[in-house]
Amino acid sequence: MPDETDQAPVMDDRAASAPAPAAGKRDLGGLPDRIAGEFGRRIVSGAIAPGDTLPIEPEIQREFAVSRTAVREAMRLLAGKGMTRSRRKTGTHVRPVADWNMLDPDVLLWHLEPQPSAEFIRNLFEMRLIFEPVAAALAAHRIDDDGRARLRRAAEGIAANPRGSDGQVEADLNFHMTVLNATRNSLLLSLGSLIGSALAVTFQANWQRSTSPEESVAMHRDVCEKICEGLAGEADAAMRNLIELARNDSIAAFSQSEQSTKA
Repeated sequence: MPDETDQAPVMDDRAASAPAPAAGKRDLGGLPDRIAGEFGRRIVSGAIAPGDTLPIEPEIQREFAVSRTAVREAMRLLAGKGMTRSRRKTGTHVRPVADWNMLDPDVLLWHLEPQPSAEFIRNLFEMRLIFEPVAAALAAHRIDDDGRARLRRAAEGIAANPRGSDGQVEADLNFHMTVLNATRNSLLLSLGSLIGSALAVTFQANWQRSTSPEESVAMHRDVCEKICEGLAGEADAAMRNLIELARNDSIAAFSQSEQSTKA
C-alpha cells in the first residue's frame, strides 16, 4: 500500500480535463491508413492468421486501386505495430499474436470492430484489475483539492447524463482518467490514455445494456468519496468492486450482441 509520505512531481491537471477520446473513433483518412486498417481487421479477426502470407503488392494495388507507394507505406504501418514482417522473396507474413503491440490505439480498435471477443474483454478487465485499484489507493494519498472537485464533477456527470449517452460515457472516461491523474504518476496516466478508446466502447455497451445502472452510479460515487477522504485501502476495494461489476456487465452486453447478430 502506498506510503502517505510519498511525494511525486505534480502533473498538469489539463490532462484530466481534456476531452475524453470518442468511442471507437480514429482518423484513418489516408490511403495507407485505410489499407493497413483493412488488413489489420482481417488479421485480428483470424481471416488472415499468424504465419499466413499477405497478398503480393500488385494484388493489393488492384484491390484498393492505389499506387505501390501506398501499399508499401501500409505494410510499414502494420510492421510498426508488430503485426507483420516483410522479407525479400518470401513476402509479408503475419507475426505471432505475442509480437503485436496490443496497446496501439488502432490495434485495440481493430479488436473491437465489429465485435470484441470474450478473450479480449477478459484480457482488458484483467489488466484494469491489475492497475486501477492500486491507482485509486495512490490517488487517495496524493489527490489535491482541484482533483477532488474534478472527480466529484465526473461522478455527478455519470449520474446526471442519460443512460448510455455520449455525455455519460465521456463523464465515465473523465472519472477514470482523473483518478489516474491524481496518482501523479505519468506512466499510469499514459496507460489510461492508450486504452481510452477501448474503455469508451465497453463503457457505452455497459451503460446501454447494464441490468444494474443505479448500482454502478453508486459505486462510482463510493470510489470518489473514498479517494477524496484519503481512505486508500477502501478506495482500492471500491475500485476493484466497480471494475468487477463492469466486467460482468461487459460480458453480458457483448454476449447479447453476439447472440443478436447470429439470430
